[in-house]
Amino acid sequence: MREQMDIREFFRIFKRRVVTILITTLCVSLLSGAAIFFLLKPTYEAKEYILIGNFGHDGEVYTDTQTINRLIASTVDFITSPIVLETVQDHFKLSQEEMEERITVKNKEGSQIISIVIRDNDLERSQELAHLLAATSVEKMKSSLELEDITMLNKNEGTNIPEKVGNPIVNLLIGTVVGLFCGIGLALLKDHWDDSIQSVVQIEDELGLPVLGVVASTKDELPKVYRKQFKAPKGNVRKGGEIHAKSH
Repeated sequence: MREQMDIREFFRIFKRRVVTILITTLCVSLLSGAAIFFLLKPTYEAKEYILIGNFGHDGEVYTDTQTINRLIASTVDFITSPIVLETVQDHFKLSQEEMEERITVKNKEGSQIISIVIRDNDLERSQELAHLLAATSVEKMKSSLELEDITMLNKNEGTNIPEKVGNPIVNLLIGTVVGLFCGIGLALLKDHWDDSIQSVVQIEDELGLPVLGVVASTKDELPKVYRKQFKAPKGNVRKGGEIHAKSH
């Protein structure tokens, strides 16, 4: 096989190995579909929000940006601290590692709102876990750090409805595309290790000489139009590859 492959050679291989490509694509797609719809559980994402700062009431107002940033950073660390996680994990019977896998704490630059994101395979548990984690964090921050200017934006449990993460159809399409690339790769690999001559063009390209004619190795490989020439004449009998005339 040539070291360099042009686009025409690629399409010739594609045409020659189209069955391999289709079977590989189909198999990978079926495996992906079975895994997506039957093995993988859906993931749900629940969110709760915590506000840091003094807004809309009398008293000390945080005007120092550096002070607010320190409070936000401290709150983010406090949410995932053992003092909060131990209280929440006992309620849901989860280990600390399982809790940490489900929790994501976000804060946009310049914002005084901290979002707590919980991802879980159980819809109700994700919602309850997000609300309890936010409520516990606010309560512990107030009692331990004597911080009053911290509050939950959603004080009623069950208001924020969790969203389903991921689209099975998109995942299936991705699996199909992966299967197609796997099929093409397998076809190229099979063609690379195939040393047989596939066409007259390949002989001419390899030897650099024109092919003057083609002779079939056996009768069965000849086209139908030429096989008629091998029929014995009427009145003769064909035996052992020879033609014998009948005696009268």
